[in-house]
Amino acid sequence: MAQPSLAQEQSNLSPLRTRTTHRPIDLSDMQFWDKWKHCAPFINAALAYSGHSHTLDDVAKVVREGDAQFWHAEDAGLVTEIIEYPRRRTLRFWLAGGDLNTLKDIEKDAIEWSKTWGCVSCEIVGRRGWVKALEGYKDVATIGVKDYG
Repeated sequence: MAQPSLAQEQSNLSPLRTRTTHRPIDLSDMQFWDKWKHCAPFINAALAYSGHSHTLDDVAKVVREGDAQFWHAEDAGLVTEIIEYPRRRTLRFWLAGGDLNTLKDIEKDAIEWSKTWGCVSCEIVGRRGWVKALEGYKDVATIGVKDYG
């Protein structure tokens, strides 16, 4: 009986899932606006819960000015900020939307990236469901918004 060839053996193997390492979009990236437009529905969905504090254009301006970071994926988008507290530097997950598994991958990469900027913690600004959906977070505050103007 003939031995199977290497090509036959390889064709029987399941494809390996490779993990993409995510990084915030470089502001010099010529495709920034294409990537931003692609993720606009994800970011807009998150903005719907933000109490009308920003529009999509406002967020794009903050990112383009370098005060926030935009993380792009085919099926998700994320915006983070680095917050300087008196006693620590923290990565804030500000706006996120799209596939939860992709966002979990981006979260891990964002945390590793933030360490290079001196961050020692991260926080989520969003609905309570995010704290439950991601590992290692605890509720420490509630933000209530009352519109009066």
